[in-house]
Amino acid sequence: MPTVHIPGKNLQFFFTDSGAPPDKLADYTTFILVHGHTYHGAVFQKLLPLAASQTMRLICINRREYPGSTSHTADELAVYASGMEEERAVLMHQAGVNLALAIDGIIQQCDLPSAGDVAIAGWSLGNTFVLAAVEAIMDLPPPVRERLQSFVKTVIMWDPPCQALGIANPPKAYVPLYDEDLPPAARGPAFAKWVASYFVHGDLSTHDPNQLNYRDPDLLRKATFEDTPLDEVLSIIDFTVGDKCDTIVTLSPFASVVASLVENALFAPGIRAAWKNTKMVHMYGLANSWNVLYAVWDLERRVEAAQGKAPITFRPIEGANHFIMWEDPSLTLKELLKCAKL
Repeated sequence: MPTVHIPGKNLQFFFTDSGAPPDKLADYTTFILVHGHTYHGAVFQKLLPLAASQTMRLICINRREYPGSTSHTADELAVYASGMEEERAVLMHQAGVNLALAIDGIIQQCDLPSAGDVAIAGWSLGNTFVLAAVEAIMDLPPPVRERLQSFVKTVIMWDPPCQALGIANPPKAYVPLYDEDLPPAARGPAFAKWVASYFVHGDLSTHDPNQLNYRDPDLLRKATFEDTPLDEVLSIIDFTVGDKCDTIVTLSPFASVVASLVENALFAPGIRAAWKNTKMVHMYGLANSWNVLYAVWDLERRVEAAQGKAPITFRPIEGANHFIMWEDPSLTLKELLKCAKL
C-alpha cells in the first residue's frame, strides 16, 4: 500500500499510482489528483489503466481521514467542529502545508522526471485543499518550495462547487446534504444521488441564477452509479468522514476562512508570483449541479476584475456531469491533458 510520509510529522498520505508510461520517456506529464467529499481516491480508478496510452501518469492521493491516510487528532476535529475563526484559518493553512509536503514527497519518492510536468488537480471539495496548498507556498521549506516551483506547471480546479470556494449561495440554493426536511441518515445517500445526476439548465450565458436548475435531475439520463453494484460503490466511498471534518468546511461557519484562502491562492500577487509560470485552469462539466456552474460565474467575474493580473483559463465540457471520470474515462484524460498543454 503506497504511502508518502511527511518528514518530522506523524502523518502519512495513501496514494495510488498508474506508474510511469512505457519506453522510459523522460518528458511525460504527471497528474496528482485530490478527491472530494465522501468519494475518495478510488473514484479515479477507471482512469489509471488508460494513463499509459495517453503518455501520462496518474497519482491519486487520499486526503486525511480517508482510507490509508492519517486520521485527524481529537484537537483538530474539535477545531473543525467548533473552533474560532482564527483557529480554523490556522487548521486549513496547515492542511495546505501538509498536502504540499505530500506532493513534494511524491515527486521525490516516485522519481518524477525533471524534464516532465506535474499538474495538480483538485476535484470537487478537493479544490479547497489544493488551493490551501497553493496558498501555503511561501511557508514551505525553501527546498520544497523550489521543487514545487520547478515541477508544477498547472493547477486544475475540476468541478469546484461554490461551497468549496467560500462563495455565498444564491437565494434558491438547494443541496440535499443540508436539507433539514430529510432525516440526518438520509441526507448522505440523497446527496450522493443528486450530485451524481445530470442537470439541464437554462441559458448559462446570462449568468442569471434563475437560469439554474436547482433540484430536478434530467430523467432521460441515469445518475452515475445507478446501475453500479453496491459493493463496487462502497469501495469508492466513505460516509464516515463528512460529519467529522468535510461537511463543516462547506458551511457558513467556515465560509470566510475558505473564501480568504481561495482569494489568496488565486488573486494575491505575491502568491501567484511565487508559483512563477504555473497555469491556473478551471475545468467543469456543463451538466453539473447548479453549485458548480455558479462557482464558474463568480470566478469569471473576479478574473475579469483582476484585469489580466490573475489569469485563469476556463474549460467547459459539454454534457459532462460531476463524475465524468467514471462515465467517460478516456474523455476525462483527454480533457486533463488539454488543460496541462494550454
